[in-house]
Amino acid sequence: MLKSPANLTPSRHRTIDEQPRIAEPEPSPYRWVVLVFGILGYAATLFARQNYSGVQKFIAVDVHLDKGSLGLLGSVFFYSYALFQMPWGVASDRWGSRSITTIGVILVAVTTAGFATGRTAGQLLFWRGASGIAGAAVYVAMAGGVARWFPRGERGLSQTALGGVGGALGESVAFFVLPAMSIYIATGWRQATNMVAAAIAVVGILCMIFLRSSPPNAPATTRKPFDAALLADPQLWAYTLLYSGFIMAIRIVQPWIAVYAADVYIERGDGVKAAVLSGGLLAVVAYSLLGRGVGCPLAGRASDVAVKAGLSRTAVVVLWLASAFVLLGLLSRGVVAPWSLGLIAFLIGVSINSFSLIPASVADTYGPQRTASIVSFMNMVAQFAGATGLAVSGYAGISLSTQAGHGLAEYRGIWLSAMAGVAVMTLLGLAMQWRAGQTSRSQPFSTA
Repeated sequence: MLKSPANLTPSRHRTIDEQPRIAEPEPSPYRWVVLVFGILGYAATLFARQNYSGVQKFIAVDVHLDKGSLGLLGSVFFYSYALFQMPWGVASDRWGSRSITTIGVILVAVTTAGFATGRTAGQLLFWRGASGIAGAAVYVAMAGGVARWFPRGERGLSQTALGGVGGALGESVAFFVLPAMSIYIATGWRQATNMVAAAIAVVGILCMIFLRSSPPNAPATTRKPFDAALLADPQLWAYTLLYSGFIMAIRIVQPWIAVYAADVYIERGDGVKAAVLSGGLLAVVAYSLLGRGVGCPLAGRASDVAVKAGLSRTAVVVLWLASAFVLLGLLSRGVVAPWSLGLIAFLIGVSINSFSLIPASVADTYGPQRTASIVSFMNMVAQFAGATGLAVSGYAGISLSTQAGHGLAEYRGIWLSAMAGVAVMTLLGLAMQWRAGQTSRSQPFSTA
C-alpha cells in the first residue's frame, strides 16, 4: 500500500489529483461567515499597505518628498512585512488563525494612527515599517483559516475571494475614500487617516468575535507547521517563484496606478485636486473593484472548474502571468486616454491579483493544516523581491524622465521594472516546476 505522507520526501507530496479520493465531510455554512470577516481583516491590512498611495501628492507637498522617497515609503513597509511573514505564519498554524488575525488588525490600527503623526520622512518611514510588521499577520493567517474551512472544490474561489475582494476594499479606501475624506470631510490627510484607523480597530474587534480557526471537530492547529526539509522540495520553489512574479507586479502597480491616472488627467488640463480624485476613482473602479474584487473570484472559480477537468492550477497561473506581462508592456508605451487606461487597469487588476490561486495549490499539495506557514515562506521571499522592485521602480522612473517622449515618460521605467520582474520570476518558476516533474518521475510513490 502507499506509504503515509509523513514518510514521503518533500518532492513527492501528493497533489489533489494524486491523493486518494476520500469523501470530505459536508462543509459548514459558517465558512462563509469566516470568509466575510477574513476579507474585512485583510482589507484593513491592504489599506495599511497603500495608506499613502491615494494622498501621496498631498504628503509629497507636506513633507517635501520626491518619487524616489515615495517609492521608499512603499518598500520599507514590504521589507518589514516580508521579514515577519514566517513568525506570524508559524504562529497561526500553532495557535490558530483567529487570534493572530485579531492581533494583526488591531496593531494595524495603532500603526496607521501613528503614521498620521509623522512630520519628517524619517518618521513616516518608521511608522510604515511598524505597519508592515503588524500587517504581515493577517493574510497568511486567513489563507490558512480559509483552507481549513473550505473543501477542495472551493479552494480557488475562497482564496481568490479573500485576496481579491479584501484587496479591492482596502485599495478602494486608500485610493479614493481617503483622498475624498481629506478634501471634503477632514481637515487634511492626517485627520482622515486617523478616522480610518478608528474604523480598522472596530474591524479587529469584529474579527475577535466572529472568526473561528477551524470547523467544529476539526484540528485548528498543528505541532509542526513548517519542516525545514521542505526547502529541498522543487515544487515549493516553483510555487514560490511564480507567486513572486505576481507580487513583484502588484508591489509596483498598486502604488503607481492611481498617481499615473492622476497625471493623465493633469496632462489633459485638470487641476491637482480634481486630477487626484479622478485618478483615484479610475483606479478604484477599474483596477480594484472590477478587476480585483469581481474578476479575481471569477478567475478562482474558473480554476476550480479547470482542476476538475484535469487542467492544473499551475497552467492557469502561468496564463495570468503572461497576460500581466503583455498589459504592462502596453502601459510602458504610454496610455493617455482615460478609457483605454481604465480597460487596461481592469485587465491587469485581474491578472496580477490572481496570486491567490497559489495558496489554493499549496493547500491541495501540502494540506490545509500547514497552509499558513508554507504561504508565509512564499510570501516572505516574494515580498522581499517585490519591495526591491518597488524601490527600484521610482528611481527607474526618474532615470527615464529626461528622455524624449510624451509627458508621462517618467513612468516608462516603472512599468518596465514590473515587466522584468514578471518575466524573470515566471521563467524561474517554470524551470523549478519542470524540475519537480522530473523528480516526481524519477522517485515515484513507493509501494509495499
